[in-house]
Amino acid sequence: MFWVRRMTIQVKTDLTRLLDLSALSYLGLKGNIGPAGPNDLACGTAENQVRIAALYDHWQQAHPEAGPHYWSARCWTLMVWQPIYLTILGVHLGRCVPSLDKFAQRVNQGFVAGFHLHDHCPYIADQDTLIRIAAEQLHGLCERQLEEAGTVFKLNPKMARRLAADCVLAALLYVQNNQRERLCNARMRTLEHVWLEALGLKDNSELICIQLDDGQERLALGRKVCCQHFRRTDGELCSTCPKLKQEERIARLRQELSLEAATH
Repeated sequence: MFWVRRMTIQVKTDLTRLLDLSALSYLGLKGNIGPAGPNDLACGTAENQVRIAALYDHWQQAHPEAGPHYWSARCWTLMVWQPIYLTILGVHLGRCVPSLDKFAQRVNQGFVAGFHLHDHCPYIADQDTLIRIAAEQLHGLCERQLEEAGTVFKLNPKMARRLAADCVLAALLYVQNNQRERLCNARMRTLEHVWLEALGLKDNSELICIQLDDGQERLALGRKVCCQHFRRTDGELCSTCPKLKQEERIARLRQELSLEAATH
């Protein structure tokens, strides 16, 4: 009896610790333990098509000038960013992986931020095992979400997978920049390969090396697909956009990273 009680306390402690870590680590990534709300995105539920359609309609109404390429890319990125960031932060900062079964995401005025997890014990193991478990879960969830999204709006699967791969590498870069013991670039290159390979996203995105004026070598996201933000009246091509010539992309990234280094 004592052993069972002790294990129950440990389950809640591990999950609560992970939720606290995610909320403190990244703005908007705030989770709760419990069932999905009435308007939450929850893959596999009967109502999810309606919820995806409402999300798409929001961006269609908010930026009618941007067109379907933007609306679909925006919705897809919003649908996948939280499970990707939560999982990668869990592996590399929390040393555990949450179950994404019954994962539900809150939607507020077109933005997807905040989530619900069912009460469970996160997976705790060595990092290689965690990455394997995490990748299997993420791959399954993203493929199911891609199938559901495709019933609501037109989304090129190649584009969707490249946007997901960008999100994976962006999350890894966030980890590199926010660990007490900074991951070296060589380790990041290894993790880039391991994660994308495990997720079935090999060659869908990449990290590129930017040499700063002070001699530092920093890694940055080298997208292979455009997020379509430039199609908005208030939009522009971002510094990582593949629509930019390589020389301009590197120059803009060097400027951004140099400014970031100077302020830290």
